[in-house]
Amino acid sequence: MNCPSCNQSASSFLRNTFSRQGVSITQSAKGYLKCQHCGTLLRITGFGKQFWYFFTGTFIVLAAFALLYRRLMEAAGTGATAAIWIVIVLAVMLAVTFGLWKNAKVEKVDEGAKS
Repeated sequence: MNCPSCNQSASSFLRNTFSRQGVSITQSAKGYLKCQHCGTLLRITGFGKQFWYFFTGTFIVLAAFALLYRRLMEAAGTGATAAIWIVIVLAVMLAVTFGLWKNAKVEKVDEGAKS
C-alpha cells in the first residue's frame, strides 16, 4: 500500500504486524494508520481482488483439511495431525496478515473531519 501524499510505502510488513502504526488502539481498530515516511493520517478503505482470491483459496484448504481429518489421523497419527494443523494455521495467519498489508487500499484523511 502506497501513501497518496508521498507515494512511498505507507507501512512496512513488520510495522503493520507488530504495532498500532502511529495511532491509538481505537483508531487502529477502525482502520486508521499514519504513513511511516510523511506522517499523513490514512484510512484503509478496502482490499484488492488478490486478497479475496487468496482468502477463498485459504478457505478451500482449511475445508479440505477438515474433510480429510479422519483419514489423516488414521494414516499419520494424532501427533502428526496436530502438528500439520498447527503449521497450516500459522501459515494461514502469516499469509492473511501479509495479504491484508500488501493489498490494502488507503486514502488520505482530513484530521478535522475524522470521526
